[in-house]
Amino acid sequence: MNNMHMDNRTRKIVDLFCATSDGTPEELQRCIDRGCPWDKPIPRAPSRTIPINIAAQYQRHENLAILATKALEEGQPELLESPDLKGCSPAYIAVQKGNPLCLGVMAKAGANLHRACPHVWQLPGRETLVDPDAGDCLPVHHALNQTVMSFTTSTCLSCNKDSSEATLKICNQCEMAYFCGARCQKQKWSEHKKVCKNIRKGADLITYHDAMPKQAPVDESGFLPFDDEIDNDLGLCEGEREEHYFDASKCWEYYDLATRSWKKYPKCIMQGLEGMHEMGMSPRYMYKPGNKDAEGAEERELSTNPPSDVATNHVYYEHMIDHNIYTGCGRRIRRRIIG
Repeated sequence: MNNMHMDNRTRKIVDLFCATSDGTPEELQRCIDRGCPWDKPIPRAPSRTIPINIAAQYQRHENLAILATKALEEGQPELLESPDLKGCSPAYIAVQKGNPLCLGVMAKAGANLHRACPHVWQLPGRETLVDPDAGDCLPVHHALNQTVMSFTTSTCLSCNKDSSEATLKICNQCEMAYFCGARCQKQKWSEHKKVCKNIRKGADLITYHDAMPKQAPVDESGFLPFDDEIDNDLGLCEGEREEHYFDASKCWEYYDLATRSWKKYPKCIMQGLEGMHEMGMSPRYMYKPGNKDAEGAEERELSTNPPSDVATNHVYYEHMIDHNIYTGCGRRIRRRIIG
């Protein structure tokens, strides 16, 4: 936008955007103090992104903390979820970019971390996005993702047990990862230590809350509901026996936050999960509840209004997480052999 044709208000907004992405915390604070709008997008710009999201995109954790604190002080906590063009929140971006400092800021501010479980990760210093099955190459991303899952589900970072199965204690440093005992903590420490200290550093920049706020028990719109009739219909012809096409001994389950319990997937989705797992040809299985035609179909470029015939859920076998790629939500899964 040409500086010479800006009105004074637009110029102030642009100044604040520049201070957010490139300036020091002191420069950003001066912009706010002189009345630069800190909660508005640039007028007539194609994007409606506001500065708090820009701070996450540019990984400016100190500036992110200033803007998050301002949102809380002004009674606008909804700004913590401000989306970018693709609908991604600052917390989601922090995990996607593998930045524990920014995640610590957003967690301590009380952002919704249920929607901070990216199905693709961004390589440091590059725009390239990779699948989470590249976890060996991106250990910080993997550790952040697992810490968020532990925090939002209140389950052990190592063994996935919940409070009904074990006595859980939260990590004293980051206040996000749960462990059911010293053995699990020791087993996961080499991984968790890659993010633990920096999550704490980021969290300490937010003083509005005395302690890490608890997450809501569940994000009600995070996942589409299953259709009992469609998702359990194996399409058998008359006279065909279910046991010839469906192996009930190999059971796939997801952790349901609403009931805090493990639930079986419907038969069709369980069949797809097992089939792709057995073939070993893909790191993921893609499906959409209630729509068999969407199985395996995906958008190349995610939109905020996806077509009805594409998969909404991507299950990654290496990390055993079921992602709703359009809401940013994730849930733990497991495979059990019965009998």
